[in-house]
This record gives sequence, structure tokens and C-alpha cells, in this order.
Amino acid sequence: MNLHVNISKKLSNKDSNEFVLNAEFECDNEMIVLFGPSGAGKTLTFDCIAGLITPDKGCIIVNGTTYFDSEKRINISPQRRNVGYLFQNYALFPHLTVEENIVFGLPSGNNAKEKMGEMLDLFEIRGLEKRYPSQLSGGQRQRVALARALITRPKILLLDEPFSSLDYVVRMRLRRDLKKLREIIKIPIILITHNPVEAYTMADSIIVYRHGGIEQTGTPREIFTKPISRNVAKLVGMNNIFKGEVLEIRNDEVVIQSQEKIIAPAIEVLEIGEEVTWCIRPDQVMVVREGRPLGKAIAENVFSGKIT
Repeated sequence: MNLHVNISKKLSNKDSNEFVLNAEFECDNEMIVLFGPSGAGKTLTFDCIAGLITPDKGCIIVNGTTYFDSEKRINISPQRRNVGYLFQNYALFPHLTVEENIVFGLPSGNNAKEKMGEMLDLFEIRGLEKRYPSQLSGGQRQRVALARALITRPKILLLDEPFSSLDYVVRMRLRRDLKKLREIIKIPIILITHNPVEAYTMADSIIVYRHGGIEQTGTPREIFTKPISRNVAKLVGMNNIFKGEVLEIRNDEVVIQSQEKIIAPAIEVLEIGEEVTWCIRPDQVMVVREGRPLGKAIAENVFSGKIT
């Protein structure tokens, strides 16, 4: 399975303020995290993929099937797109039981009983079939919503901040459940989150959004250790951000004059004399005692100071 998205959508409100979404990315059978602040266009991207909102132009292709193409005038209806969508509030029907909620999207007679049993076992909710959503915990409601999203065998799964309303213990368990789920279902899974820990631990790739555009795409390690802008650095928790000037470039290292001389990994586009912004993650800072032998990687950037 694979997903290709290349869309543009303009929104206006009553105050004549415009918001323009421009999103382009691809993924295969992997977990993609859309990461960024509220209002950046992440949920709007989901709604366009699911067919709840129509883009102004572009295309959306899932496993070779065109869901939307503005040039070819293709726009498949939401119910025909076979997209699993877990909304932020789960959107369970309060008047239906767990069983009725899960099978709601299945065509009648479509091996409903067999598929229901698979979902009950997969999400460990057997015994809850006759309960109503109001009788479930937050974690149980989320697992029911996931079962409903997956029982139709979707070609793609969209998860809009699925852990945001859960307490820490339940959130950790459901993260583990989702990781196990990835080994069972071989489809693209796209997750929206504001949580850096979730983004780093859950993603195969991270797409960083900023006000309707994509600012950086890469593996979790690339995003968290090599942010391409001050904005991305702050999003991933790099609060130690400083200005400097390039003094020297040598092989794979660059010397920067800041408060002190800093030796950092080089990137291709730097020039001597250029002003740069550099940063370091808090977890990369070490406190060492005088007179202790240091490894080369540590000894390159050692500064004396006072703990206040």
C-alpha cells in the first residue's frame, strides 16, 4: 500500500483572513507523523484525504487508486474511499452498543460476525459488546473507535491526536498497542500529534507543518537532531538556541564563533563568515569534573561555568 498527496486548499473566514494549505508527501506501509502547532493544517490534510473537504487543486492517490484529481475532475465520495479515520473525540454513536458501533460501516452480510470477533480479540475488548460508550473508560472508547475504523479493512488509517485526552498510563499502553497493530496491518498509518515524545517514538517519518506548509520532512533522528530552522528546533524541544559566525569549515566539521568557539557537524551550504543559528538539545549537555579524562567527542566543546 502507498499514499501520494499533493494538494492545495484556501480557506477564508468572516474577517477576510485567508489560510492556504499546500501539502505534498508520499508514504508506504509505515507510520507517518504530522507534527506541528495547532492551526497549521494537519487536520485539514486529513479531511482532504478522507474526502470530507475538497481541495482546490492537486491529487490524492492511494495504492494506485485516484481519490481526487482536480485536472481529471475525479473526486470519489468519502464512503467509497475506504479510509479508516479515528477522530480526536472518537465520534462513537452514544445510542449504539460497542458491537453496533464497530460494525456500523460494514455492508450487511459481509462476514460481520467473524470480523467482529477478530476486532474484539485484536483490541482486547471482548465482553464489552453490549455496553454503551458512556459505560466505557477513555482507553476502551479509543479501542472501540480503532476497531470500527479497521473492521472495513481500510487502505489507509488516519489518527487525529488519538492519545490527547488520555492519562499517562493509558496513553503508554495504547502507544504499545498501536505499535503491535502496525505489525499486523500493512497499510499507511498517519498520526497527528503535538507531543514530541509520541512523534519521536512512534514515527518512521515525521512531517513538520507550519502555517499551511511543510517545513521539514525526515526520520525522527533527523528532525530532532538536525532541525532546519529555529521554528523546528523549538518544536522538538531545543531551547538552547544561539547566534554565531562561521570561522572555519573542515571536512565534516564547522567552527563557529559564538560566546565561545563551537565545533559542530558541517552542512553543505555553509560559507566562511556566514551568520548562523546553532542549538543543542538539553539531553546532550554533560557536566564533567576538572581533571577527568574526556573522550574526543566530549573534549571538543568544553566550557567552564558556575552552577547557579
